[in-house]
Amino acid sequence: MALEVSLKEARAIKVSLVSVMAALSVALSFIQIPFPVAPFLKYDLAGIPLIITALLIGPKYALLADTVLMIALLRGGDPIGAAMKWIAEASTFIPMYYTYRLLRGKFSNVKALYALSSAMGITARVGLMVAANYVVDPWWFLIAHWVTTYTKAASLTMYLLPVIALFNLTIAIIYIAVAYPVYLTITRRFRWLINASGE
Repeated sequence: MALEVSLKEARAIKVSLVSVMAALSVALSFIQIPFPVAPFLKYDLAGIPLIITALLIGPKYALLADTVLMIALLRGGDPIGAAMKWIAEASTFIPMYYTYRLLRGKFSNVKALYALSSAMGITARVGLMVAANYVVDPWWFLIAHWVTTYTKAASLTMYLLPVIALFNLTIAIIYIAVAYPVYLTITRRFRWLINASGE
């Protein structure tokens, strides 16, 4: 049953949805599983609500939820890690959203559309995070006293970049695989919500 909502109600829906998704993202960030290849990297599920938020009501709202997540992570005392997490999640859901929106009228098959959008999100995340770690990690290694010279820090970074790429590839695949059935369920069962809150 289709429901008509006012502009005021639509805004309230967006605020409510962002609030719930941001809280869920923060809660899921506490579920951490070490990446087997490099245990200092941790799998979590925090990015799943952000992807769903972006696809439902747009990337600016997902960015708001992502920022809430970053602020929550700052309590751990690692501002660099919190900022990198923000970048990683944004680099996944923003390309996904715009690819999905661009191709939506050209593909009737939802699975194919989601797969193409996902491929763009995964590629963007892996590429951007490799670039970000290439720039940031040498200085982080120096600050953390892992190494004593920039040359050694840069060498260690280059050694770890393939591992970082593999980690971001696998976590993005996990996020996207879990987000798909949830997003599909919401769009099918709560069509009125999508109509009210969509961009």
